[in-house]
Amino acid sequence: MKKVLLYSCLLFALWMPLLACAQQKLYFFMDPKDSLIGVKDDKGRVIIPPKGAPIMYFEPDEPITDSLINLFDMDTTDTGTALSFGSTYNRKGKFLYRPLAYDNGPDYFEEGLARCVQKGKVGFVNEQGKIAIRPQWDWVSPFNYGYAFACNGCYWDRDKDAEHPPMAFKANAQTFYINREGKTVSLMKQRKTEKDLSVDGGYLPYPFRYTAGEQKILTEVSAMEVLSKIRNANYSEKREGKDALLQFEIVGRPSAISPYYKIQGYRYGSFNKEDPFLFYRSVKGEYFHAGWDGNDRTPFKQWLKEQLESCAAYFEKHPDAPNRFDVSKYQEQVKSPGPSR
Repeated sequence: MKKVLLYSCLLFALWMPLLACAQQKLYFFMDPKDSLIGVKDDKGRVIIPPKGAPIMYFEPDEPITDSLINLFDMDTTDTGTALSFGSTYNRKGKFLYRPLAYDNGPDYFEEGLARCVQKGKVGFVNEQGKIAIRPQWDWVSPFNYGYAFACNGCYWDRDKDAEHPPMAFKANAQTFYINREGKTVSLMKQRKTEKDLSVDGGYLPYPFRYTAGEQKILTEVSAMEVLSKIRNANYSEKREGKDALLQFEIVGRPSAISPYYKIQGYRYGSFNKEDPFLFYRSVKGEYFHAGWDGNDRTPFKQWLKEQLESCAAYFEKHPDAPNRFDVSKYQEQVKSPGPSR
């Protein structure tokens, strides 16, 4: 009990400066002279001078709630395969990094890391905007299941398709799989455990390691069989055995920026990330659904109630659905206290 109390006190001490900073109200504003966008506080003091191009939509009267603030100011030194999308600052106006331009905006966080660009090379930052893996590759994918694909000597072949160019490789190109420490991981010829990741004719070792307390959390989530049933509800083919299961892993832990464990669901066997099945768990044991963008905190039972209602409506329209289940059984559990199984 003393250890739990000490851990909670330490987390509270870490969160206090962040909470105080988050309470400061910040707003975007546009400089009428050059139409560039900056950030100011509720007293009118400029926190970030106007520098962002006005390509973003914003409400001047709506406070900024994000801990990281992105402005689209072009970096004229960008010449490599990877281009940056403006610059990112903290709420005090300190420049942190240049995010990779991806999907018409700044790269988003996957498994607690987002890609950044420095001198044409790509690396990763953590959710506090600090460099977590030094930029060193021409290109690297987002993290999935604890790994990312990286390459040097690769480029976008815009001669083939200017809008959606395919990736091409020079004669001396090198490709890698990296772990969350940025280290290259060699493929194994044989699978050592059933949770090893199958790629490119070989296997990457199961990457996750947990304390006894964290393993207890995963056991609790995995016991919620209703999650896999919801995932399979509208599949046109019957899902059975392990192919019907979701596998959950902890991809984020409580920190100075977030008091939650982040728990991600994967399709068992293929280990493809199931984006709708991302949950937060507080140190007190409360569960929340993260939403489609990972920023929501919908109480778990509220989310579950909505999902079960959606499944019931689907089964009514499709009485022959191969993965139908007794929705009423779980709807009763939603009414009871504690996590629904």
